[in-house]
Amino acid sequence: MLTTQGMLHFSLAVTDLARSRKFYEEILGLKVVGQSPRMVFLEIGNVHLILAKGNDVMKYDSTKSSPVHHAFRVKPEEFQSSIDDLRRNGVEVFNIENRNQGVFWGPQAYFLDPDGNKLEIYAGPGAQAIEGVVEFN
Repeated sequence: MLTTQGMLHFSLAVTDLARSRKFYEEILGLKVVGQSPRMVFLEIGNVHLILAKGNDVMKYDSTKSSPVHHAFRVKPEEFQSSIDDLRRNGVEVFNIENRNQGVFWGPQAYFLDPDGNKLEIYAGPGAQAIEGVVEFN
């Protein structure tokens, strides 16, 4: 069996690199570490996000209700101010909740990037150990 040692990077398809770079750099505060004609490389701690130029981005039946998303950790004391910052920048924030069960519990809120990719800010303690497989509603 293959043994992975962590996450290196993940990629999101975007239709407009300049617009997406501005969103992720200026609104979400990610650090740009490189750019090519078709990609922008951003740093998030020790993981990287690649914004990749594409004509077609992922489409969902409903972007807000899709379980597919990418989560960014924020400090618990900065959770509400992070929501306020997103809203000040014209970003609609939805499904703000403080979960008390599941693998990732604690404060979380969702929003969409300019291409409709669903994102989350999370201020909880991290993944909780669960024995076996648990079904959630």
